[in-house]
Amino acid sequence: MSVSQKNRGMMIIAILRMIVRPEKRNDLLETMRGMLEYVRVERGCLSYRLYEDVEDRNTIVLVEEWETQNDLERHIRTDNQRRILTLMDLLSEQPELQYNTVSRTIGMDFINDVLRINGPGWENDFEKRR
Repeated sequence: MSVSQKNRGMMIIAILRMIVRPEKRNDLLETMRGMLEYVRVERGCLSYRLYEDVEDRNTIVLVEEWETQNDLERHIRTDNQRRILTLMDLLSEQPELQYNTVSRTIGMDFINDVLRINGPGWENDFEKRR
């Protein structure tokens, strides 16, 4: 079984990091904001969020969460995705793109477990802060 076939049932997180030319920043943001709601209602889209780096306002990060690889592949074939590709001309350097497969998600219980393992008192401090 190929890697592609094995990952079809796992959640996919895509991270696109872009550094936009300062004079084109508003153009990029306006176009991307217009796409957010359309993509969020696509089948299999769990989350589609746009972020600005607090240390560099010209660094924009798009984080996508897809239920399966099939859902992501369907999205990649859409006009919205093609629109993102045309925005690459507004960037000051090559964008960074990562696709991550997620086989398991854990939350605060993990931190609780780690703090308990690190010795007495840790979990009590943590519980007080919650």
